[in-house]
Amino acid sequence: MTTITTWNKRLKKVYTEVKEIEPLLTAAIDAYECLYSHGIKKIMHANLKEIMTDLTEEEALELLGPKLKEAFEWDEVLPLKNYSKFNALVWAKRIQRGLNQQEKIISYYRNRLWTIHSLLETLEEVYRQNYVKKKVRKVYELIHQVRYLISLRPKRVSDISKIIELSFFPMTKNEFLSLLTIDHSKERAKEVKSHIDSIPSEVDFNTFCYFVHEWVLEDEKSDEFFSILSHDNIETALKRLDKFRLDIAVQKS
Repeated sequence: MTTITTWNKRLKKVYTEVKEIEPLLTAAIDAYECLYSHGIKKIMHANLKEIMTDLTEEEALELLGPKLKEAFEWDEVLPLKNYSKFNALVWAKRIQRGLNQQEKIISYYRNRLWTIHSLLETLEEVYRQNYVKKKVRKVYELIHQVRYLISLRPKRVSDISKIIELSFFPMTKNEFLSLLTIDHSKERAKEVKSHIDSIPSEVDFNTFCYFVHEWVLEDEKSDEFFSILSHDNIETALKRLDKFRLDIAVQKS
């Protein structure tokens, strides 16, 4: 038979675990936001460099305005003789890879918090049944802290998919394929070949989205473009799921 002493030990352990998770979760969110901010700037740098290819410094300033120097490090956006118009997409893919790793870390801590939340609900019920009011209040406060931590999410000023859409240049089929890590698995070989064969000779942004997001040409271990195009829908779904779970938890309490 589980005694109150045992439940008290569990509460103490949970309290310690929450205190350990809180700084780790907030650090992971901060790292995500820093990486995102850095990535957006890199993508914008790439766009500016493409715009300023073959321009003189004077022409660039006249075209983009003197405030350009205030917004960016000028050495990072100096006009170049040659610059790939697809570098913004390459940077977007690289940054999204890092964001995906950070999201896994954030998700790991959030899942631990959901497990803790379930245990705290059980603890609260035990203490109520045994009329241990002081512990009920302690658990109640801890539950609110856990719910707050679960609700934390990285802030995104804008979405990468919208930025690459604004900077997207039409490309050839081969240029498009060179940007992807194609899924070459045996299971999808015939299907993927059929999709590749149906790609038009010129790829605009809508076509890019269609073959990346709808037909999923990328390998699942390197599907950064799919992640970029899916982010809004996935984030919205996660928020709805959290809201639903938290609403149910509130109704029970």
